[in-house]
Amino acid sequence: MSNELRTIAIVGGGASGIFSAIRAARLAKDSALNVKVTVFEASSQLLKKVKISGGGRCNVTHNQYEVRALTQSYPRGERELRSPFQKFQPQDTVEWFKQRGVTIKAESDGRMFPVTDSSQTIIDCFLTEAKSLGVQIETSSPVQEVGKTPAGFQLIVKGQAPMLFDRLLLATGSSQVGYKLARQLGHTITELAPSLFTFKIQHPLLSDLAGTSFPSAKLKLKIADEKDFEQVGPLLITHWGLSGPALLKLSAWAAREMKRQNYQAKLSVCWLGDLKEEEVRGSFWAKCEAAPKSNIGNVLIEPLTRRFWHQLLDYCEVPQAKKASELSKKDHNRIVAALHHSELQVTGKSRFKEEFVECGGVDLKEISFKTFQSKICEGLHLTGELLDVDGITGGFNFQHAWTSAWLAAESMVQD
Repeated sequence: MSNELRTIAIVGGGASGIFSAIRAARLAKDSALNVKVTVFEASSQLLKKVKISGGGRCNVTHNQYEVRALTQSYPRGERELRSPFQKFQPQDTVEWFKQRGVTIKAESDGRMFPVTDSSQTIIDCFLTEAKSLGVQIETSSPVQEVGKTPAGFQLIVKGQAPMLFDRLLLATGSSQVGYKLARQLGHTITELAPSLFTFKIQHPLLSDLAGTSFPSAKLKLKIADEKDFEQVGPLLITHWGLSGPALLKLSAWAAREMKRQNYQAKLSVCWLGDLKEEEVRGSFWAKCEAAPKSNIGNVLIEPLTRRFWHQLLDYCEVPQAKKASELSKKDHNRIVAALHHSELQVTGKSRFKEEFVECGGVDLKEISFKTFQSKICEGLHLTGELLDVDGITGGFNFQHAWTSAWLAAESMVQD
């Protein structure tokens, strides 16, 4: 390219938009190219999702550096992300922050956070870098209309005269405005549905046990005429039903199907993990044989809590004071069935904290995943959650934001 001024407009001051602005400005500076990068953010605050992610600690990425395994955490976008992650993946993210004085640590479940345990560390790093590279950031500047002209992209920003740019990046997340702008430039928006949500369930087994957790439970979800879904992992009883990593992953994979059925479904839970019914029966029988004179209420099945065990016995109509040796075959069958496949009715959903993730977005067939450039509108790039790509909980959605931003920035500056 010649060294004539190239102007880049980035719509959206979130994770993907700011990271792309930084990468574009850095590339231009290192290559001595004449590039001006401007970010337009509708609200007065930048990086809002970064701020609240991980309970305010910012779950930057996930400690999974093998690309094929990494992509398996994306219910939508698994195949398309294989090539992009070969170019910029979690290991690159960690190194990028390290070079700027921010150390990222991995926790036992693979989630990665700044060692400060503060999202402000990430925000400060981004804003310092953007300022040092001369990125122009316009807050409280909602983009209302976009159009492609022979001279470039025309942006209509509220309260300002129309502006022209050579390249345009839409990094608007799951906002309705972003979908509208993408449609204005010819793109298709796929079926939208919330992802990463908890289940509303009212059932005697869960009553008054909010906060009770299970290190491993197996979940089987049956949604009317839709396909079935399964997941194994930690589970948590809440005031309104169930949550925890296993259930959130389940919600991501079943996002569209659950929405189509108005969040009505049957959930079967094995509270003891990925065990067969015969294994549960054998384990329970061995416990009873080892303590035949003990009250069954005291014959705990690890790792269940005492409160949950007592509630399960009450649900099975087995008195807690009954001796283990006195249990009838019917008692055994009821307890084993409740342990291995409690049948719960899902009646609705609740959001997972403030971390909103949307299933759906710009149709992936309309995007080149080498550059995250539109196949429909030359010079237009689209990144992050605006695309029909979403990951399970654990830092995967941020990693997609960083990767798509990185590759889009390279294309906008160099192509």
